[in-house]
Amino acid sequence: MLTPAAAIAGKLIQSVVDSRTRVSLVDVWIGSRVRIKRTSLGMSRQQLSKRLGIDEHDLATFEAGAERIRAHPLFRIAESLDVRPDYLFRGYVEESPEAM
Repeated sequence: MLTPAAAIAGKLIQSVVDSRTRVSLVDVWIGSRVRIKRTSLGMSRQQLSKRLGIDEHDLATFEAGAERIRAHPLFRIAESLDVRPDYLFRGYVEESPEAM
């Protein structure tokens, strides 16, 4: 039996991975890796978005996993965070469709 908080979290994740939004768990994973690395460097969202030349709101949606990061911005983000692009995927394990 799920706790109420776990049920709500599951619904939120499902809304993010809904096929109509064209994002998936890997998008959520990458966004969280961007946020973790940015904050570990002591960089604000405003600083990183300015460095990337994008709107702060767009960076927030990337970090939340609510919007997929295309290849070119992904490379620019990695470069701005001084990591290789594969860092953003590190630790991700794809769940089988049956587990979802």
